[in-house]
Amino acid sequence: MKKKSLLFTYIKIIIVIGIIAVAIYFGINFLGREYDKEAFETVKTDMLLIQAKTELISQKVEIDEEDVEYIGTKIDEKKDEDRIRNLIDNQVIDIESKKNKYYCIDNTDLDELGLNDLDIEDYYIVDYKNNDVIYVNGIENSEGKVVYKLSEME
Repeated sequence: MKKKSLLFTYIKIIIVIGIIAVAIYFGINFLGREYDKEAFETVKTDMLLIQAKTELISQKVEIDEEDVEYIGTKIDEKKDEDRIRNLIDNQVIDIESKKNKYYCIDNTDLDELGLNDLDIEDYYIVDYKNNDVIYVNGIENSEGKVVYKLSEME
């Protein structure tokens, strides 16, 4: 009788441990998804701030306002970098097109734009003609697709 009671206790413990393991698994997955969503929204917000500032500069350059020029490094100076080559190969950017005016924006340029609060790892690419911002590393959206351009984000 004691053996059956002990066996029944072990089965209960195994079931409880199984339930706890499943709960931990789903909890970790949920937190991971929330973290990814938060990272996506942070990148998107940064890109929106950059877009607002660079749009003003683009408009001032178009009307030939005195002492105003595009901020950033021309993409031609970085076109041999792996990340830029990746964007070209994946047809995210077309550096040969005259319809675009690409500049790379890094932390120094963000300070010049008045966005001192932003701190980025690498750099963004700004298309001054089409008023679009491109994240060179890309980020996965909620559908699992890697997006680079602000215009592609929901």
